[in-house]
Amino acid sequence: MKKQIKELPLIWLLIGNLVESTGMSFIWPLTTIYMHDYLGKSLTVAGIVLFIGSMAMIAGNYTGGYLYDHKDARHYLLLALTLSLFTTGFLVFESGWPYYPLMIILNNFAIGVSGTIVNSLATTIKRYDSRYVFNLMYFMANVGVVLGTLGVGFVINISVRLIFIINFVMFAVFFVIASLFYKVPKNDKHHLKQTKQGGMKTRRYAVYIITAVLIAYFVIQLGYAQWQSNLSVYMEKLGISLSKYSLLWTINGVIIVCLQPIISWIDEHYNVDIFKKVYLGIGLFVVAYSSLIVAHAYWMFIMSMVIVTIGEVCLFPAIPTVVDKLSSASEKGKYQGQIGIAASLGHAIGPLFGGVVIEHYSYGILFTLMALGVFMSEVWLILCRRLKAKIGDCDESKN
Repeated sequence: MKKQIKELPLIWLLIGNLVESTGMSFIWPLTTIYMHDYLGKSLTVAGIVLFIGSMAMIAGNYTGGYLYDHKDARHYLLLALTLSLFTTGFLVFESGWPYYPLMIILNNFAIGVSGTIVNSLATTIKRYDSRYVFNLMYFMANVGVVLGTLGVGFVINISVRLIFIINFVMFAVFFVIASLFYKVPKNDKHHLKQTKQGGMKTRRYAVYIITAVLIAYFVIQLGYAQWQSNLSVYMEKLGISLSKYSLLWTINGVIIVCLQPIISWIDEHYNVDIFKKVYLGIGLFVVAYSSLIVAHAYWMFIMSMVIVTIGEVCLFPAIPTVVDKLSSASEKGKYQGQIGIAASLGHAIGPLFGGVVIEHYSYGILFTLMALGVFMSEVWLILCRRLKAKIGDCDESKN
């Protein structure tokens, strides 16, 4: 008799996360440069493509959450990866206009679907605490980002097509891993049956707290998008070179890779209250964004990036953990999908929002709005939790 898999193996979930993240990191830094330098399109056109791509990813996040809660998650995960294989494989042979932006947009949708389903599948692993699982997933994803962004600089000097080939190979490897090891049919059937029978919904005040967490995450990503877009222009105006700006992201990656295992060890051995990590992480973003108001020398930007990165390490893996602990079994996919939506929406709106504020006011006003927005979202989250504590309508006993 064939032995049934009761639980998705964590090791293969992590390896899959690493492979997919590495593949994606070979493409996303290239998009604007490729459309502008290789396809001869304006930065405005590139920005529009990036915006549509973010919207496609949001649609994918929503679709992935719905499919996880209502359908055979593994089947649709493989379909999404098949779409990624098609789009990346197509670019190997044809990467001109308008095929390149079309394939990128379709691939973003597929990544949104597969990413949400993978995160939702991670919630089915009961052998380990969910914070341990998401800490490791976040760590592996960032190792992939470091490998991909470092590799793309060398590979692009050899051939742009080679980047597309590597991207295709990475998704092919991830497809093989998912088809062989991502087998959790009992769990998927349980979710489908529970939803069809009107399974228990997420409690009302749990929804309020999840919403407050997602609002904070959205506002933080709105500010994070400034680091990836408008801040480079600001630093250039201060006489700081683009190479030094790029070095900030190297610092970001190194800190994440070095610090995340330490955070995971502390979580595992001291059972830190997950909401304390959330409060600390959000608070660090407030400090980091506030520091940009007075930043004028390179070392100040380094310090701000260090604070941002520590806040990121504390907060970003904690968010899917909080959502997992608060959401009901029949709505795991829905709320894990909303995490991706909050992030994608922040990245889509962020550059435009920052540009409008800078054009009409100043960089100082932009950084002030960022810090105030994050601070207010933290206050709102604290108030929501206190309201829950008074009414007692939400079980957080697993924190």
